[in-house]
Amino acid sequence: MAKLFVADSSQKSIENLNHFLVADGHEAYFFDNSKALSDILKEYKFDIIIVDQNYKGMPCVDIVNSFLKNPSHSNTHVIMTTSSPNKEDLNKFSSLGINHIFVKPYRYKLLSEKIKYAINPNKGDHGAFEPEILKIFLESTIHIFDSIGNIAIAAGRPFLKTGNDSLSEISAVIGLSSPQIKGSMSINLTKKLLASFLYKMLGPNAIADNLGISDMCGELCNQIMGRAKQQFLKKKGMSFEIAVPSVLSDPYHILDYKSSSPVLVIPFLYEKVACVFVEFCLEINDNYEPVEPEKLQVMIEEGELILF
Repeated sequence: MAKLFVADSSQKSIENLNHFLVADGHEAYFFDNSKALSDILKEYKFDIIIVDQNYKGMPCVDIVNSFLKNPSHSNTHVIMTTSSPNKEDLNKFSSLGINHIFVKPYRYKLLSEKIKYAINPNKGDHGAFEPEILKIFLESTIHIFDSIGNIAIAAGRPFLKTGNDSLSEISAVIGLSSPQIKGSMSINLTKKLLASFLYKMLGPNAIADNLGISDMCGELCNQIMGRAKQQFLKKKGMSFEIAVPSVLSDPYHILDYKSSSPVLVIPFLYEKVACVFVEFCLEINDNYEPVEPEKLQVMIEEGELILF
């Protein structure tokens, strides 16, 4: 059974949703603004929140941020619903990291599948953590930072991540797929470091505004994944298609991974501060035998990745 938080002003939508949820054995809390949202978050724990764009009792973004800013609820699955989608609103939702947007009227089957994943994510006990794959992403990141921005970064100890919240101020997420491999990679950086990239590339008169910084983050993600793709083809004889990166800049954004595998994070230090986090969540679909996370031991020496 799943517990859902629903903020919708349409009585018909509420009745229909309640009918389906009860029939499937789920429980829904329909928010009517009669009780403070902060009190509700203290009292209940939800698997999924569904917020309609046109909810009348409170701005939809404020509702979502109340969850994302709350440590106890920051990993709750978020669905936005809308009856009048437009590019500006979709970009706003995307900046929060919300990738599940249902256009009304939507099929209940879509929600049913999302509920099943929320209560039983079926996370695999291993991912594509082969030594060669780790080395590919590590080398690609160090090379791109040095060649594009003349910025020297040093690798830290990789670790498995829990939850889907971002590890830094701005993130770029890029999906990849092929008959052999699927998943996603994300790069999470600080605004200060992205601004340094802009100035090093374009000179001291470069405009390091929000748009320029976001574009820089997306370009770095593209470059790292592009080089990694070349190395995959060269070293492992496989390639994959990569999507256009999504750049997330809202202070409380979350990441949507394209695989059920664990998320491995490689942190990088710049001027002795960890401010770059490259994450990848990959599945290999052929006969490769990946290393199980609990058996993975990693040691970093002078930017080189050594596994044993």
